[in-house]
Amino acid sequence: MNEPEARFANGALGGVRILDLARVLAGPYVSRILCDMGAEVIKVEPPEGDQVRLIAPKHDQGMSAFYNYVNVGKKSICIDLRTDDGKQIIRDLYKSCDAVVENFRPGVLDRLGLGWESLQRENPKAVMLSLNGFGADSAWNEKRAYAPILHAITGIMHDQGQYSQQPVAQINHAYADTTSALHGAVALLAALRVAEATGKGQFIEVPMFDAVLATYSEANNALLPEPDDRTMNPIYDTAKHGVIATAGAARLVWHLIKTKFGVEDPAPADADIPTKAQARREAIEAWMGEHPSRDAVQASLADAGIASAPVVPLFDALTGSLAKERDLLVEIDDRRGGKRPLVRPPARFSSSKNEIRNHAPRRGEHNADVLGNLLGYDVERIRELETNEVIGSGSPDER
Repeated sequence: MNEPEARFANGALGGVRILDLARVLAGPYVSRILCDMGAEVIKVEPPEGDQVRLIAPKHDQGMSAFYNYVNVGKKSICIDLRTDDGKQIIRDLYKSCDAVVENFRPGVLDRLGLGWESLQRENPKAVMLSLNGFGADSAWNEKRAYAPILHAITGIMHDQGQYSQQPVAQINHAYADTTSALHGAVALLAALRVAEATGKGQFIEVPMFDAVLATYSEANNALLPEPDDRTMNPIYDTAKHGVIATAGAARLVWHLIKTKFGVEDPAPADADIPTKAQARREAIEAWMGEHPSRDAVQASLADAGIASAPVVPLFDALTGSLAKERDLLVEIDDRRGGKRPLVRPPARFSSSKNEIRNHAPRRGEHNADVLGNLLGYDVERIRELETNEVIGSGSPDER
């Protein structure tokens, strides 16, 4: 292995340092992705900790599943950014970082004197990624932007209700956050490449509203002059074999099954379209129920050229045979005397590690390490910062 290969064997982003000023989910997930790829991530929390530590069931607060999900492998330093000394620590950290990730509302960092201009003065090569709800130039720039709010205002909640023919309901997934984070990670990596080549950093803004609609696959269909009224990707309740999902238009699924297996059309020739669709669905479900097993149903569908899969509970997907084959789960120290499973990073490099690097940090666990070893603060200064409550930390047995 030559020197460049050895440099990146432990991670494609080895040697990159990210300052993570973000909270909750979208911003922290960006730096989690980069951390898995080998970047050093210093997470800045307020003295009371990132609120995501508490956005969890009561029995799981502190080192919650949510907190672990987006913060494994990072270092934590707790700083009160309202203090002059706290702001100076951030400026000192700016000098040593390659990128900053933040997801405050537009203007908050600027009012603290820690915005893009401050970063440029301290470190012209560094990149700043700002994830916010609606864009700094938007009339909605001051509104709080959490995933449930974005799901509503982007129209995807309404669209999903129409698609499923069910009342509008919230999505049980922080889709807006994770989608925005993926866009943010890609953009940040591109900007780091430019900075490495030119010596100049740049500011990147990723509004979540834009990211959700840019990624939502049905957005372009909604803009067609006439709506697509086809029933797509039908699911079938086979009763004894459970629910089976298929891919494709319902009419095509019916045609393939009818042609391949001779299932008779039970609908009268003069029936309207909804009546025909319901009758054919029932015929398909009855045909599926005649099979000896769920695997046999899937084998028949595959034989007809129809993609299908059983609808399984999330826990079963995470712990079932396919997940085990993929080595999907990795156990980490839960900081409570036990282990906690997490899904491993999906991208598998042929010659660079992409893995969960370490457990998630406690509040301010790396104050001394970051301030002393990285910034060169002496013990007396660090103790003074603690006494003045500029920095804070949790106790070693914090749960």
